[in-house]
Amino acid sequence: MNAKSAISKEIFAPRDERMLGAVQVKRRTKKKIPFLATGGQGEYLTYICLSGNPFHYIFFSFICSVTNKKPSQASITKVKQFEGSTTFVRRTQWMLEQLRQVNGIDPNRDSPEFDLLFENAFDQWVASTASEKCTFIQVLHHTCQRYLTDKKPEFINCQSKIMGG
Repeated sequence: MNAKSAISKEIFAPRDERMLGAVQVKRRTKKKIPFLATGGQGEYLTYICLSGNPFHYIFFSFICSVTNKKPSQASITKVKQFEGSTTFVRRTQWMLEQLRQVNGIDPNRDSPEFDLLFENAFDQWVASTASEKCTFIQVLHHTCQRYLTDKKPEFINCQSKIMGG
């Protein structure tokens, strides 16, 4: 089982959530820690995941159909896997409504860098590949357009192919 399937099964399925997309990332800049950190947990892999409540299934005698209902909640979650462990740990989580801006860094070339700006947080990331970043931002943009009615986040410096152009 690959990492994204395992994350979906371990982190989101038990909460009746569906993982819509994920990207493996590393910080582009070191995060400043205001105190002397001791006893860190070592090396780890980080994933940024987009999830929502699953679509509802309705059964009519012999016919099964999927409704087009929007999930009541969608979120972006930081998930880590520490060195030597096979399990994943849910870290920070933001509601999709808290996302203010997605910065693709350079609209003229494939680049793995991107920034996420939330109401009370700002992170600079480098995806494992430029194509993985593009796929994640594409799914994130589509999800925001489809499920947010108020205050949609601003997508800047993103390639037109990602935004549907």
